[in-house]
Amino acid sequence: MYVHEGEREKAFAELKESENLSLVRQYRESVATVDPVEYFEFYRELRIPFAAGETGRRHYRKIADHLEEMQCLVPEERFEEFLDFLKDKHSNRPAFLDELEKAGF
Repeated sequence: MYVHEGEREKAFAELKESENLSLVRQYRESVATVDPVEYFEFYRELRIPFAAGETGRRHYRKIADHLEEMQCLVPEERFEEFLDFLKDKHSNRPAFLDELEKAGF
């Protein structure tokens, strides 16, 4: 998908329809400017089942990578709320918490 300057809103709508986490990440820079908060919320909703879907340090590092990308989309307080939610929801996964800590979260 190539995003033309005047078609960012259309591309954002297509991303939302696809619900493809890889595409959401890939086109963040070119599409998130349409509505960063809505983009964050959409990204967040895809992230929750992804975080719960697997275990293992490789998976947890992917989550941390996505979180780094998401961090710049909303105010720090909103991001911290989401981070606290993930930590609480996955508090029974010490490796997950360890990987977040290693990533600076």
